[in-house]
Amino acid sequence: MCGGNRATEALRSWNGYPILCCGACGLLFTDDSAAPPAHELYPVFDQSAGGVGRRVGGLLREFLRHRERFVRTIAPSGRLLDFGCGSGAFARHMRDAGFETVGLEPFSLGVPVEDERLRLIRSPLEQVEGELGLFDAITMWHVLEHLRDPVAILKRLVSHLAPGGALIVSVPNFSSLQRRVFQGRWFHLDAPRHLIHFEPATLADCLRRAGLAPIGEKDFLAEYGCAGWVQSSLNAVFPHNNYLYELVKDRGALRGLSPVSSAFHFAGAALLAPPLLALSLPLEALASFRKRGSVLTVAARRAA
Repeated sequence: MCGGNRATEALRSWNGYPILCCGACGLLFTDDSAAPPAHELYPVFDQSAGGVGRRVGGLLREFLRHRERFVRTIAPSGRLLDFGCGSGAFARHMRDAGFETVGLEPFSLGVPVEDERLRLIRSPLEQVEGELGLFDAITMWHVLEHLRDPVAILKRLVSHLAPGGALIVSVPNFSSLQRRVFQGRWFHLDAPRHLIHFEPATLADCLRRAGLAPIGEKDFLAEYGCAGWVQSSLNAVFPHNNYLYELVKDRGALRGLSPVSSAFHFAGAALLAPPLLALSLPLEALASFRKRGSVLTVAARRAA
């Protein structure tokens, strides 16, 4: 991010990737020199019509409403771009909440959509940038940490903000209590897919370099915080990493798992996930109150 050329190892992920710390600006990043190519890390897929995610739809909708409430404190209405929209769930939710929404996702989008108040586009930013227009709000829910040059992407997105518009960024917090407990098996470490590992100071520096000034923040997002406690705990017990997350996300990552192993992990997750979820809520709320929550969520506008 700063162009420095000195780094030291701060941590090693469960699958062997070094997490390095820049000696100049303190930014933490993954050494992904031994990582598979991007098309293997981010295979294009279409989510199925069923899946476990549909069966826990009520909980997922409540998480989306939690995001919506924060967005409305910054931009009560208007046009919204969800950059890195995944399945398009949040873009659809905001369309139903009255926004004109666009979801942009190069890899994991379900069926692309074109209608009056919702567009879901499976494409890289550079291919459609000229047709997007201006937005009152641009959201990036756990996207920035995947980008090799986050400042450059933020600068391009800033050019799509309408006057008074705001950009909302949510990323995992490397200085969180959750990361300190689970270290290299922390769910949100996700090396080598996560290239950047932000802390409050380095996220603020990233936004500043992109010409943005913070105008608000949210310390507690149950969706990411609780998922981190639950899946990190399961990762510490079971051999297949992130089984429950992949089961809910329905990205096809579990297709190579044997029926016996799948049944074992499913039974373990079904048994342990509910009590872990119940414990995670007060734990993450307390950590967030102490500024050690697992997620950093910041809203920013163009700097004066």
